[in-house]
Amino acid sequence: MMKFHDVRDQISKIAGFCGMVISITVAFYLIFPTGQTQSKFAMLLVSFGIAVALSVLTFKALLKSQR
Repeated sequence: MMKFHDVRDQISKIAGFCGMVISITVAFYLIFPTGQTQSKFAMLLVSFGIAVALSVLTFKALLKSQR
């Protein structure tokens, strides 16, 4: 059975991951130019993919350094 602090820690990690993904997605969406051949939705998907990849790598490195 999980303790209360373990549950809070897991919720905190999930919230941090989601916040990181959202902020990186917004940053890349605003940085990348949208031309005539590219749709805004495609740029949003690319930004989201980059954000998820960077967030996963960051959290794996962070968890590895804490051990």
